[in-house]
Amino acid sequence: MLAHGPAIEVREPTGLDELLLLETRLPPAAALAALCDRVATVHGHPLDWQQVAATQLGAVALAVRRAWIGDRVLSEGFCPAPGCGERVDVSFSGLTYLAHYRPGRPRNLRVGDDGWFQLASAPVRFRIPSVADLLAAGASGEPTATLAARCLEPAQLPTRTARAVDRALAVLAPSLEGLIGGQCPACGTDVTMRFDPLTYTVLELKDSFAGIYREAHALASAYGWPEETILGQPRSRRRRYAELIFESRSAPRRAVW
Repeated sequence: MLAHGPAIEVREPTGLDELLLLETRLPPAAALAALCDRVATVHGHPLDWQQVAATQLGAVALAVRRAWIGDRVLSEGFCPAPGCGERVDVSFSGLTYLAHYRPGRPRNLRVGDDGWFQLASAPVRFRIPSVADLLAAGASGEPTATLAARCLEPAQLPTRTARAVDRALAVLAPSLEGLIGGQCPACGTDVTMRFDPLTYTVLELKDSFAGIYREAHALASAYGWPEETILGQPRSRRRRYAELIFESRSAPRRAVW
């Protein structure tokens, strides 16, 4: 299981990586796991990203974002005050955000060598749901029951025991979805917004990658390169070539006398 500050090495994306995210129909968790299979390693080694704890995938998303875009996150909302509706921008550090959600270790919890935990107060074993568990639950007709069957022994628990397991999981693997706040610049009203690092990152990366089609068209038209050559270029190199083409096309032509 990765910590909230995972030692992830992320290489620069190519066009193929960008298109994977732009054109996928997978949900955010599966899309990010597929992207990490291509671009990210941990301590120099590949990792089965579907086995990462589901609650930690948001931290992985912010690590990828930090490598490609930066640590500073900008989220926006609107003032809820009657008659206002002013846009409110909230800016913060992704690393600082993660620091508020560091996992801990509950008391009276036994840890097995197989990654399962056991409450000292009840005969139940459980483990932290992985991305694979989350995807399997989402693909089933009964997600709650599917998740319990995969991560709980026994799968059905008395209400009191189930609550104790939930409390333990909230400490072991806290959800990274949280509230962020700002103040309306127009009327001073406090504004609260929900922030989901995973969904935010996937949507922001898609928006950042959207220019690849125009860039690929420009390179193919100007240089006659095949698509596989263009898409195999590192993003920074491809964009620089494209910028030179756009600059040359927009430069004023000199009159010839």
